[in-house]
Amino acid sequence: MKKTRLMIVLAGVMAAPMAFAQSAPPGTGTITFNGMLLADTCEISPGDVDKTVTLPTLSAQSLAEAGQTAGSTMFTITVAKCPTSLSNVAAHFETTNMDPATRNAVNQATTNPASNVVVQLLDKDGTTPILLGSSGSFEPITGTGDTRGATMSYGGQYYATGQAGQGNVTAIVRYTLSYN
Repeated sequence: MKKTRLMIVLAGVMAAPMAFAQSAPPGTGTITFNGMLLADTCEISPGDVDKTVTLPTLSAQSLAEAGQTAGSTMFTITVAKCPTSLSNVAAHFETTNMDPATRNAVNQATTNPASNVVVQLLDKDGTTPILLGSSGSFEPITGTGDTRGATMSYGGQYYATGQAGQGNVTAIVRYTLSYN
């Protein structure tokens, strides 16, 4: 009798991990998103809420094949009136208007659009790409009162997805302030 109970208990103990291991069918998985929302925020300086960055006028020949870049241009985003509860700030660039192949901003020019070109964002060093859906480098928030804030530096440049053709380039990138 004791031997039978022991075998039943052992069979149950050995079957339990197998039942959990087989709970998901092969070829499937899960993704868990975790995050946090804060009550506090910095204020974006008025001239930086809707910013326009003018890339230089270049020859399409400078973007002759996929992966070539040209015309890098730096810009800043300034924030102020940051609460003391916040320490660091960065721009998080949203995936709106994203080219899924490169994660860069699509050319949305409606009049005579250039072909095979998107706009790539750059981090503050002017060379490290920032893919849409990512944040740039965080900057420390300093100062007091209304001047408590930071200036974030980023850049943009043309990025060829093939041999670029002449025309206009307009890319619109949305950003949200991110904190750590």
